[in-house]
Formats: sequence, C-alpha cells, structure tokens
Amino acid sequence: MRKKKKKILLVEDEPLLVEIYEKKLKEIGVLVLKAFSAEEAKKYLEKEKNINLIVLDILLPKQNGISFLSEVKKSRACPSVVILSNLEDVKLREKAKKLKVKEYLLKANYTPAQIVEKIKKYL
Repeated sequence: MRKKKKKILLVEDEPLLVEIYEKKLKEIGVLVLKAFSAEEAKKYLEKEKNINLIVLDILLPKQNGISFLSEVKKSRACPSVVILSNLEDVKLREKAKKLKVKEYLLKANYTPAQIVEKIKKYL
C-alpha cells in the first residue's frame, strides 16, 4: 500500500515565494496547494480533503491572514497552521496564539530550507 502524500495549503500572494516554497516542499514529497488570496484558500478548504497543514501569510489582498483564519476556525474543522510573514506585530502574534497557530515565523529570519525544516515537524 502506497503512503499518501502530505498535503499543504500554501496561502501566499507573492508568486516568487510560492514558487520557491513549492519547489522546496516538493523535494520532501509534499503536495502543495497554492492559494494567492484568502478567497482561493477558502475554496480549497471546501473541496479538498485531508489538508495536513496551512502555511499562511498575514498580508494578503482583500482579507488578511488572521481574519481568514478566525473565519475558517468558526465555520469548520481546521488543519494545523503555521504563519509565515514579514509582519512583526505583537498584537497579531497574540491573535495568532489565541487561534492556536503552531508557529509564527518571520520570513526574514529564515532561509526557505530552514522554513521547510520547521514545517516538516508539523506534518
């Protein structure tokens, strides 16, 4: 019996970053679903089963990551979440913690390879 691939929903609006993280995650055998906005991410959550982890940016077009996460958690069971953002804000960190985010990572503090290592421990 073949082992099922782990599935990550990557919610990030910068195409270059999406490309980099997708490549790194595929190298470790992870299936990456890409959403460039909260709206796209919601559609994936409605139709896709067995998403193991959401990797979520805070600064997204129209709806920010924290607002999206808060909405999702009210309406359905939600996979584990790792925030990956450039935004360092104490209030946002507190909100993320209340929403039971596994980790709040600042993009500037890690290389893509280091971020993938952090993500692996939640899969």
